Amino acid sequence: MALEITGTIELQSGLVINSVYARVNPQLRTSGDKVDNVLAFWVSETDYNEGKWPLEYNPNIQLRFDYDRAVDGTDLLTFSNEKIKAELEAKGFSVVITEL
Repeated sequence: MALEITGTIELQSGLVINSVYARVNPQLRTSGDKVDNVLAFWVSETDYNEGKWPLEYNPNIQLRFDYDRAVDGTDLLTFSNEKIKAELEAKGFSVVITEL
């Protein structure tokens, strides 16, 4: 599962690109009530598959979410991708969740 993000994306180097490919790594806290996420970006899915180094980019969005297994389900990857998609869309990006 991945996110395909389009919009004005300014990397830490100052370079501006129009789209990125992102992967989410959710981690459930031991308390079981919060999910922390690591979000990494590449120029494309091909770059990710070839093991290229991720881009240096920080969209300044929330990456920690309250979690209730009874309400939010047991699939942390889907839960996290949907939450991050909503965060990015609130900042004006267009986001598509892709199945791998």
